[in-house]
Amino acid sequence: MSDVAFERTFSMATFEALRLIRQERAENPGVAAPEIVEIVREVRANNANHDFEAALALDALVIDDVLTVDTIEFYRLCIEACVFAHRPLWVKTIPYGRKSFVQKLGRDEAQCFEASGLMDDPPTETIIAWWDSISGRTRSQSDLEKMRQARAAERLSLEYEQARLDKLGIDRRAVWMSIDDNWAGYDILSYDLGPAGITSRMIEVKSTIASPLRYFLSRNEWNVCKKVGAAYHIHIWDMTTGKLFIRTGADIAEHIPEERGAGKWATLEIRVGADSAIVNDA
Repeated sequence: MSDVAFERTFSMATFEALRLIRQERAENPGVAAPEIVEIVREVRANNANHDFEAALALDALVIDDVLTVDTIEFYRLCIEACVFAHRPLWVKTIPYGRKSFVQKLGRDEAQCFEASGLMDDPPTETIIAWWDSISGRTRSQSDLEKMRQARAAERLSLEYEQARLDKLGIDRRAVWMSIDDNWAGYDILSYDLGPAGITSRMIEVKSTIASPLRYFLSRNEWNVCKKVGAAYHIHIWDMTTGKLFIRTGADIAEHIPEERGAGKWATLEIRVGADSAIVNDA
């Protein structure tokens, strides 16, 4: 991918420059891109504000079979190409709704969405379908990022547990269960020294960047906790500081809500807080 900055690529000066390049290329097939740019500069009026260098970088990202679409559609294709090639930070806010999302953009970025007709009010069915499509793909990317964060936390717990086992003199290796069996009900299998010898420790790993710190407990995780008892632990990693908070089943139990009648909880949000649970400041 080109080294041209996203801020330059995602602009109307670049979108329009690429549209002119594509038009000229259709009339002069086989001509190299730099020569096409020179032709456009000479024969097209009012192109002083066009960013042709960024347009050439964008040219490699936008699909080729777009010569028959109209200008509005072309701009939308440019937006999609930029968003999913560069994945700017604001892409995560697209599912929040288009007006809420566009308010967080800079003037030049917002102009791209407006010039593409994507902010028209009331929106057409086509516009709604476009936003729904982009939002769906963005959510998929968000899920992927959450998985990467979760895996990073699990690796931290694996390393933490192995160091703990080595310190205790337990000649066993911590096992990364969730890599091979996501239905095990916990992420890391570790060990402890019990009165009768070595016992198992089942660890569910959570990661968070939220403020205040909090994690979510599913009903299934609580069921596993009750079944396993004292052997069940939860590791909560603050991914912004590297701190580890450890909770036992007893710590969790005080936060479990009472169920009445037909009411059943499915997911529980628990704030970490500042209590006496183990904290790793390393």
